[in-house]
Amino acid sequence: MNEKNQSQNKISSERKTLFYLGRALMGVGLVLFLSTFVIFAFFDPWEFGNSNPMGPGIIGFIMLFIGTLISNVGAHGKAGSGMVLDPDQAREDLKPFSRQAGGMLSDALEAAELKEHLSTTKEVIKVRCRSCGELNDEDASYCKKCGAKI
Repeated sequence: MNEKNQSQNKISSERKTLFYLGRALMGVGLVLFLSTFVIFAFFDPWEFGNSNPMGPGIIGFIMLFIGTLISNVGAHGKAGSGMVLDPDQAREDLKPFSRQAGGMLSDALEAAELKEHLSTTKEVIKVRCRSCGELNDEDASYCKKCGAKI
């Protein structure tokens, strides 16, 4: 595989950054969301003043949702994640994953020692003799059993 194809099959650094940024946002959102349950389980939530004890949980849930969207865009690209409805761009965005599936199939065939068998198997064509019915190679001029001209 040449360098151009290899670079096209790699996920860009911008998409990797978006993916990890989305995951970090999801982590912080999860902590905020779960903090609401800790506050209600161990403390009297209204003793902290006039603040809404559900506030961190709501913000955390919103951060989880936004983080998931950003992470999906980072992993699959805009078209691959469904944000842009362009089938050609979706195929381009998902090319690294499609190539990976083909590579896994190739690895499985190689591990099962089927890859060489599938690629080197040659189709054999036989010709039946009109006199005796014997099967002969397609390039044979005479029957190998009775000697009649084919």
